Amino acid sequence: MGRIVFADAFNFAEESYRELAAVAEIVRCDLDDRPGLMAAVGDAEIVVAEYARVDEALMAAAPRLRGVVVYGVGTDHIDLEAAAARGLTVRNTSGANANAVAELTFGLLLNCLRGIHRADRYVRAGGWTSGQSGALPDFFHGTELRGRVLGLVGFGNIGRRVAEIAAGFGMVPFHWQPRPAAGSAVPYLELGDLIARADVLSVHCPLNGESRGLLSRERLGAMKRGAVLLATSRGGIVDEEALADLLKSGHIAAAGLDVFADEPILRSSPLLRAPNVVLTPHIGGSTAEAEAEIARKIVGICREMLGV
Repeated sequence: MGRIVFADAFNFAEESYRELAAVAEIVRCDLDDRPGLMAAVGDAEIVVAEYARVDEALMAAAPRLRGVVVYGVGTDHIDLEAAAARGLTVRNTSGANANAVAELTFGLLLNCLRGIHRADRYVRAGGWTSGQSGALPDFFHGTELRGRVLGLVGFGNIGRRVAEIAAGFGMVPFHWQPRPAAGSAVPYLELGDLIARADVLSVHCPLNGESRGLLSRERLGAMKRGAVLLATSRGGIVDEEALADLLKSGHIAAAGLDVFADEPILRSSPLLRAPNVVLTPHIGGSTAEAEAEIARKIVGICREMLGV
């Protein structure tokens, strides 16, 4: 039997785990135990990694390695050049979590526009003392999605699903990515035009050399006053310090982020003290349905790599 190393402690559907364990020995590691991972890969033929770094050093420690499977979509933790030089196959589970991430995107957006989390705290704290709607604080006066321009930075599986959901809300979506999506019903705009026109700017591109720092202070400052920013792909694309400053000034009305440059987010991050920002701990793909589909795809990829 071949050896497969799970490089970090991700959720994996039990049924799929049993299917994979029938054809290979599975060794489970922890993201915070790098020495343990390096020791485990010595006889590994496949490494499955969600966030764990699969770099030149790890590959060198795994002479029998055939390939790397990404739990999810992003490959920024994989040294793709080193893998190519060694002839290793790198595969991800593209599309498996698209719906889950898209739905969280709208959860963040609705929270930003309607202050749902603030309303919950207000009720629990006993602030709701009058049945008159006019007696409620001004921050409960939200805005609707209908007719709002949605700018999608990145238009892969997740961006496309976000556009579909947006249409149901009556939003008007546009997209940008380095190479325009051919044949799409969602119009393409150059990045500067997209940023300037969007009432809601939503980030769905992978983190790589082209996208790192893409939404700089200058570009964030070019957003409409009162616009909303969402980020559910990878941290490192948005200038977080600039975003916090623009939230404090009110130029950006609200933001919802599921991803950060440092994960877990640093306690020194200015986003923790910024107003009108909703923060979640990279849970975009954390649904039972997405996790089951990711596991199913990983089993298929691993069996293909092992030839069983």
